[in-house]
Amino acid sequence: MNVQPILMTTVTPYRIFTVDNRYKKGRALEVRLEGREYFEAFVMEARAVGGGPTNKLPQAGVGRFVSAPRTAMFLSCRDRSSSAVVNAPNPLRMNNLTFTWEAPFQDVGDIYFIASVLLGDRYWVFTSERLLSNPFPGELVGCGIRRTCVRLCGYYQSSPICSLDEAEYVVIIEIDPSQRETQITIGGYIRDPQTYVAFGMAYSDFSLTDMDMSVCMLDRGRVTLGHYYVKQEIFPPFPHAGVIIPDLTDLDNNRIWCRFRRPFLPYGPTSINPTRSMFHYYFKGPKNDSGIYLPESIYKMNISPRQYNITEFYTDVQISNSAFLPIARHLVVFFLLLIGLHSKDF
Repeated sequence: MNVQPILMTTVTPYRIFTVDNRYKKGRALEVRLEGREYFEAFVMEARAVGGGPTNKLPQAGVGRFVSAPRTAMFLSCRDRSSSAVVNAPNPLRMNNLTFTWEAPFQDVGDIYFIASVLLGDRYWVFTSERLLSNPFPGELVGCGIRRTCVRLCGYYQSSPICSLDEAEYVVIIEIDPSQRETQITIGGYIRDPQTYVAFGMAYSDFSLTDMDMSVCMLDRGRVTLGHYYVKQEIFPPFPHAGVIIPDLTDLDNNRIWCRFRRPFLPYGPTSINPTRSMFHYYFKGPKNDSGIYLPESIYKMNISPRQYNITEFYTDVQISNSAFLPIARHLVVFFLLLIGLHSKDF
C-alpha cells in the first residue's frame, strides 16, 4: 500500500549552502545539500525571484547543473536541460551532496535554490538564502538608447569588436528615472595592483585642464573608488570635493569593477551639470602608496569622438591606445621605409 508522505512544518534539519551570496552570469557556483540527518530522496532547482527595478518575471528552473555526485542525476524541466537535480533510483541514504550549478547568460535578477527532501514518510521543502545578481560586467542591451556603453578592445584580440568579458576597459553610464543622478560603472583588466582604471570628463580633447576624474583601484587588496580633480596634465590629480556615492565593487581575477552614483542637482562645481557637453576620457594609469598619477602621455588615453552631455547616450568601441601605440609606431616606421624604397626608383 502506498503511503502519502507528510509535509513537515517543523524546522528542517537540512539546508542549502552556497559558497557565495552573489552569482555571475554564465559562471559556475558550488551548491551543497547538507543536513543533520540522512535523506532517501530529493529534488532541487534554482528559481528567479523576479521584480526589481526592471520588473523582471519570476522563473523556475533557471540556469543548469553541470556536475553532481553519482547518487544524483540531472532532470530537464520545462524544456530546460539539466535545470534540476534529483536522486538516482537507488535504495540509498544520502547526505552532504555537492553540485556545480551554472548561471544563465541572460540577466534574470536575484535567485534562490529550492529543494524537497524525503525521509521515510516525511518530507521537507526549504530554500537557500537569496543570491544577488552580480551586475558586472553589465549588458549591452539598450546601449545608445537607455545607456552609454564604451568598450576598449586589445589589439591582440581576433575581432575588433570585443565582448564585455573580453574588453580591456568598460564604462557604462545610466540615468536614474528621476533624472536627478547618474549611475556609472567603470572596470577593466589590470595587470598588477599598481594600475588603476579611470573615467574622466574634460572640455578639451587635447588638454586635461579642469578634468573630473573617477578612479577604480586596489588598495591593500580591497577595491576602492576615488574622485580626483586635474588642474592641468603637468600636475598630479588632487582629491575632488564633489559628491560621489559608491554602490558596488568587485574583483574577478584581474578584472576590477566599481559602480557609483553622481548627483545632477544642485548645479555647481561639486556636481555634474547635464546641460554641459564634455569629452569623455577612458584610460588606465599608475599608482603607488603615495597616490595616483596620470599616464605619461595624453596619447595613451582613449577619448570620445566628440563632446557629450552625461544624459546623451551613445555606443563606442575602440582599440585601447595603451595597447595600440606600439603597433602604430611599427606601422609608421614601415611606412617611412616604403617611402624610402620607393624614392630610390626615381
